[in-house]
This record gives sequence, C-alpha cells and structure tokens, in this order.
Amino acid sequence: MQAHQYFLFLLTSQSLYLTADTSGENAERLVIKYFEKLSYDKDVLDQKHQRARRATEEHEKYVHLEFQAYERKFRMRLQSDMSVFADDFEILGTGTSLPTDVSYIYSGELQDEEGSSCYGSIMNGRFEGLIATKNGTYYIEPAEAHSKIENSTYHSYIYHEKDIDYSLIEDETTSCSALRLQQVFQNSKMKLKVEDSVRTRRSIDYSRTSCLLYLKADYLFYKQFGSVEAVVAQIAGYLRAVNAIYEDINFNGIKNINFRVKRLNVVHQDDAMYSDFIGPEKLLMLHSEANWNSYCLSYLLTDRDYSGVLGLAWNGKLGNSGGICSKYTKLRDGSEATLNTGLITVQKYGQHLPPRLIHITLAHELGHSLGSPHDEGTECSNFNASSKEGNYLMYPYAMDGNQYNNDKFSSCSIAFIANILKAKKDQCFVESDRPICGNQIVEPGEECDVGTSDSDLCCYGSSAAEELQCRLKPGKICSASQGLCCNHLCDYKTQGTLCQEESECRFESYCTGESAKCSMPAPKDNYTLCNIGTRICLNGFCHQSLCVKYGVEQCDCDSSSMREKCNLCCQLPGDDQTCASTASMALQEYFNGTQIPLPPGSPCGQRQGYCDKFHICQLVDADGPIARLKNAILNFIELEDISTWMKARWWAILLVILTLAALMAGTVFLFGRTLDTEYPRKEKRSKGKTPKPFCHGESQKIIYWEREDLHIETSHVEYETRI
Repeated sequence: MQAHQYFLFLLTSQSLYLTADTSGENAERLVIKYFEKLSYDKDVLDQKHQRARRATEEHEKYVHLEFQAYERKFRMRLQSDMSVFADDFEILGTGTSLPTDVSYIYSGELQDEEGSSCYGSIMNGRFEGLIATKNGTYYIEPAEAHSKIENSTYHSYIYHEKDIDYSLIEDETTSCSALRLQQVFQNSKMKLKVEDSVRTRRSIDYSRTSCLLYLKADYLFYKQFGSVEAVVAQIAGYLRAVNAIYEDINFNGIKNINFRVKRLNVVHQDDAMYSDFIGPEKLLMLHSEANWNSYCLSYLLTDRDYSGVLGLAWNGKLGNSGGICSKYTKLRDGSEATLNTGLITVQKYGQHLPPRLIHITLAHELGHSLGSPHDEGTECSNFNASSKEGNYLMYPYAMDGNQYNNDKFSSCSIAFIANILKAKKDQCFVESDRPICGNQIVEPGEECDVGTSDSDLCCYGSSAAEELQCRLKPGKICSASQGLCCNHLCDYKTQGTLCQEESECRFESYCTGESAKCSMPAPKDNYTLCNIGTRICLNGFCHQSLCVKYGVEQCDCDSSSMREKCNLCCQLPGDDQTCASTASMALQEYFNGTQIPLPPGSPCGQRQGYCDKFHICQLVDADGPIARLKNAILNFIELEDISTWMKARWWAILLVILTLAALMAGTVFLFGRTLDTEYPRKEKRSKGKTPKPFCHGESQKIIYWEREDLHIETSHVEYETRI
C-alpha cells in the first residue's frame, strides 16, 4: 500500500420526479408540491432594466419589481451585481471570444423586510432567481423551464423551498461512492509520478481568499438553457448560493472563502469528443487532460443522466495529488493531467434538477476539492437522516437541502479543509477585496488609475513595478483619472473653470482649484420642464411625467389617429376611463388646450409601437417583410379578377411572350452554330482511324464512404457502497 491515495468522489442520490395535482387534473410535475403563477408586465421590467444599464447616476441604477404571491407583496429593489465574476472575466465560445456583458445579473433586497436578500437575472423582461426572507427562501423560474408546466396564462412561477418534495431522495439505498483511483492506476499503466512538494510555510496570507475558476459548460448544458446569457445567469446563481455557504465559515482562522469565475467556456456546438454515453469518470479524466495551472479549480458543467450521480471531484490533497492549486502532473505512461478538476450534472433520471439541489451539489463537490472527505463516524456525522437538524453538507448520501445542517460543514470537514487551505491556498488564491490597478477606476488604496499605460505623465500604470502601480509620479499633484479638474500638467485647474455644462435639471459646475473632482452641480427648481416639455425635474433629475405636476398620471392615448397616439395624455390616478390628451377639454384647466407631443422613441399604441421623429406612432410589424409581401399578393388575387387584368394589360402579356421567344431563338442559333463548327474538327482528327467502340463499363471509378467508429477505452473501476 503506497503512502499516497487518490480519491474521486461521486455524489449520488435516488429521487424521482413526482406527480402533483395543482389544477384539478393530474399533471407530471417536478418535485414541486405547490407553486403560484406570476404574470407581471414583462415590457415594463425590461424597460427598467434597459434604463438601469444606461444610467450614470447612482440612484438610477436600481430596478424595482413588485408582485403579489403567497398572500404577501414582494417589493424587490435590485442593482447589477458582478461580484461572482473576476475583473478580467472572459467568455469563450467555440474558438472565439464572446461579449462579456453581465449587466443582467442582479442582487438586492426586499424593501420592507430587513435582512432579506435577492439574487438572480433579468432577461426578456422576467426575473429568475431566489428571494431569501425570514420565512425561508422562494425560487422564481420561467414557466417554460419545465416543459410539463402549462404556461399559457403566465410567464413565471414562484415556489417556496418547503414546497420541494425530496421524499425519495431520503432513501439511503444509494450512497455517495468513493472511487479509489489508486487501484485503478495499479491495474492500468496510468500511474502518477507524485513528488511531495509540500513545504512548511512561515506565514499565511489571510487576504488571499478568492478561488478563481475555469468553468466549461458543455453542449448539453448549453442546449438545456438555450443561450449563452442564460448559461451565465445560471452559473452566477450557483456561485452566489455557494459563496453564501462558504463565506460564513471560519476555517480555523481563514475566513471569507469565496469562488469567482475567471473564464467561462460555453460550447454552443456539438462536440464529438464528448459522447452522450461517456461515463462520469471518463468524462472527468478527459477534462483533466488539459493544463489548468492558471486556475484554482476547473469544473465541467453538463446535463447528462448518470442514474443518480450528481457530481464528481478529485479530493484535495497536499502537493499535486488533487484538489485546489494542483498543477499539471506527468503520469508514468508519459501522459499528463491536472487534478484540480470536478464536474456536476443538472439532470437526474431524465429531469432537470431544482436550483436548490444544484447549489448543494456544487457546494459538496467544492468541499471535496478543498480537502474534505465524507462525514463518516459518529464524531463527524452526529445526525441521521431523520433528525430535525439533518446531516451536514459532506454527508455521503444526497440530502434534500431543506434542513438546518444541510448547507453547513461539520467540525471534521472544517478541520480537513483548514489544513489544505493553510498548506496550499496561497499558491493560487487571490486577494478578493483589494483594488485592481489597471481598470481605470480609482478605488480605495489607489491614488490614480490610468489602466496599463506606461506613458502617462501623471500616474504610473499597472505595468509599472508593483510598489509604483496606480501611484502619482514624483512632483505630480493630480491625474486626469481622478476627475475633470486636473489639467495636462498634472495640476489642479484654476478656480472657476467650467467642468460640467448646464443640463435640463442642473446648473453648470465649476472647479474649486483645490481638487481634481468636479463639484456637484446645483439642481434646478422642482417641476422645471425637461425632455422637450413632457417631463419635470425633481431633485435634479428628469424622471417624472409632466402629468405628475398636476396630480394626475400619464396614460396611453386611445385614439384612431396615429399622430394623436404620440401626444401626451393624462388620467386620474387609477381611472383608465378618464385618459385624455392634454389638448382636450377634460384637461383644459391644467394645460390650457396645449397639445404636447411625446419625444421620438416613446412607446405608443398600447406599447405596440413607437413615436418617430415626426411624432407619428409606428406600429411594430411582428410578421416582418415576408409576411407583408405574402399579404400583398393574396390581397391582389382577392381584389382584382385575373381575366379583367389580362384584358386591360394585353400589351404587357404580348411583350413577355415576344421576349421569351427571342431568348429561345437566340439560344438555339448560338448553340447550334457551335456544334456545327466543332463537328468537322473532330471528324478531321479522326480521319483514317478506326473508332473505338464506347464501353459503358470502362474505367468506372467506385467511391466508398468510409465510416470510422470511435472506441473509447475505459478503466474498470470498483465502487464502495455503504448502506
């Protein structure tokens, strides 16, 4: 028995998807016993999201969403959150880089509940994610996420964590099996050459608490969610939930452990290398063959049915034997592999897993990567499956995730992980909260930030020596990166220099002569008109309709005229029947019969169109130009008799016939002359020679399509099953 053993952990479970009756008829459902429908206005939420993306003022970056469910009002206040992504986060496609806009990822809280939290994404006008409250966690998913859910009357659904039925998961006939690769390597030629590179460290850098990940979403995972944006949103939700577990744990003095994505590879084309029938062990070995030295961990995300196997990861060991910070290691057969890898699948028995179970699965596998084996023995797992508190996160059997201990580590797991962190984390972990020099944002601890430039006259860039990075150069007072009141000579601009022009709702602003920052301009009086007279200023911002000034609210003009649809209309609060144009007699006392056109780009026609620059409502044609052409042809046939048309336009028909006849005659004349001139030449060349008979079977070339079958060689493995 050698001194080193290598463990590969598989998290497995036994659970089936149930049938629940929520509408009076039996319908196949996920393990959700009860849910409620959501049908808030998607267009309104999408507009809020788009405005937040373009916002420059801090208060404009928030998105508010309200809806009614579970006999309560949910009032969400959300802001874009990119905390789970590294500053140099990159999305890779099939052989190319993809846009890295993640502004649709949000976090926030419920406005009327202290201590609550929300996290998720806003795509296509719908919020998908979770809401953590004092009464438990609610999950929101799109209706089409599960094809068996009828979604004709609503676009999303919400359910409580207690409404997930995990009764079959609690069956412990299947355990989390440990694959002992030591025996596998002994039975094959894949034997690791491990050199113990562990050295006693004098000190630990407690600021290095972030593990940067390389995540690969295979084609099956991409196919399940349908787009790169949806894949990014899912992964952001996974890591946010996992970080909520790890950041609260004190690993014997090491705190705030978290995971962030540095590279995400989304395979959006079918990859022949990864057959649908590859087992989890072989799939992980294929993923481990790459060099992942630049990353703390590398995980593969897939959507494969492994008969209850939910995850697989190398257990964290000292040196390069597995887990975090393991480097590319040479095997005795000459091949190489990196053992800082793992994988999870989001499918079980042909069905998509609920987010809660995916979060627990990923947290469990990352626990293995950090060095924790399964909780075994009474000193580590003091709770059985029937206990109210439940088993800890690293318990060998899959858990429902709904009990108090299910997302917590036992004292044994904390001790195991702490030992590996102290020995290895400083090799690959990074500081999580320190300023990032080079992002052109002056953050706490930085004097200036001009990016990577090494030619700036005032500030050292990120390519300078570490002790000089993002520092002012000797004798320089300021940098343009600090604000608009620093000149090209690295000195403050003189007092009274204009630094910000007057806007509709704020006056101009001037430099003070004592700071590089431009002072905040004073706001204009409230109710000052803005946005071509259709809105008013409040506290320096143009964000309220002119209707608000008179105690009424803006509404959508109901008129048959496309021009009138692009006029400003107001109504009494909550009374749609009173909606009228500002030029109408109903609003005479407020607007004196003045007709106020909406600015170009404003929605009109019950939000089915937009106002053009001539203030005419242009309805959006959902069918497109092909449908318009089809309708034009069909309408022509219906409205005008063909025979009548032919009688009236006989000359057009005659012209077409003559043109076709001329083309045919010209073709016959041209090709007939060519054949006549070629024939004598051939006859002359062949004169005096006996012509050879033509054989149809002579010199025939047969082409075969060769099919090569790919055979994947797998190692026999032995599983330990504990019941």
